[in-house]
Amino acid sequence: MFLRRCGFACFWLVLGLFLVRQPETAAHTVRALIGGLALIADALSRFVTAF
Repeated sequence: MFLRRCGFACFWLVLGLFLVRQPETAAHTVRALIGGLALIADALSRFVTAF
């Protein structure tokens, strides 16, 4: 449990530092991740409605 909390804190720390140090690159990265998640959600909804 302790390692999971440390990993969670480290994840947000690294993400925050990435956003602070390279905001333009971080914006493109976040946009790409959200676009990918949207495509997965669309594919999943089409798969579910097909059956």
